[in-house]
Amino acid sequence: MAKIIYLIGVVLGLWCVYDLFKNKTIGLGWKILITLILLGCSWVGVLVYYFLVRDKIK
Repeated sequence: MAKIIYLIGVVLGLWCVYDLFKNKTIGLGWKILITLILLGCSWVGVLVYYFLVRDKIK
């Protein structure tokens, strides 16, 4: 069960990175920094991106 939850977190993290790189208004440096945070923090990074960062960049 833990592996499934981890795998879902990785997939969601990759989805957030894809969504981030589609945005043309953010510089490459910020995209790389946010990507490292997303992939390093897994679920926490995904939640922070979805609830805080995503609304600010669109």
